[in-house]
Amino acid sequence: MLWALMLAFPFTYIANIAGWTTAEAGRQPWVIYGLMRTKDAASPADSVSAGTGLFTLLGFAGLYQFVGILFLMLIVRIVARGPEDVELPTTSTQAAAGTGEA
Repeated sequence: MLWALMLAFPFTYIANIAGWTTAEAGRQPWVIYGLMRTKDAASPADSVSAGTGLFTLLGFAGLYQFVGILFLMLIVRIVARGPEDVELPTTSTQAAAGTGEA
């Protein structure tokens, strides 16, 4: 089994490249392969302004910052709580459970 796993390492790269190719081809569904070039299907420069791009960039950056801060707050809360107190089995609890050694 270990030999099979060792020899299968190229499959991760193949899957990565295949997924990337599929994603990039899927981003342009309006472009017909072989009939229309990407530069012909792109939006005209005057229809999408720099302000629209900046607004979108700042919006996504703000969203990711919010999610990151929320993540950190939750992690700090979990760490501050500390580990749970676990009751260790004693001889009296083992005897009650019937697992005590005689």
